[in-house]
Amino acid sequence: MALDLPEVIDRYFRAVNDRDLDAFVACFADTASVADEDRLYDGRASIRAWRQKTMDAYSYTAEPVRVTSQAGDSYLALTRVSGDFPGSPVELRYRFTLRDGLIGALDIRP
Repeated sequence: MALDLPEVIDRYFRAVNDRDLDAFVACFADTASVADEDRLYDGRASIRAWRQKTMDAYSYTAEPVRVTSQAGDSYLALTRVSGDFPGSPVELRYRFTLRDGLIGALDIRP
């Protein structure tokens, strides 16, 4: 990717685009949480199930367009998501909070 991303965020987007579920889950801390479409997924098992359900329903790629560092270990990535879902493509905001080199929290919003 052309942007200068923290290593774990780069791995996250590569895992999404490669549809690699194990690599995707490995980006998250054991106690991580993901907020997406008004739902909260806590812990790796819940995050794995969320990702698997998404992969079963849609095929898509996610490319960060711009990434800005926020307070602490947080990063906001404006991301273009394209695929076989209604309304594609869309731009979404991914807010990553890193913890010990992994994703501790991810919030995805329009």
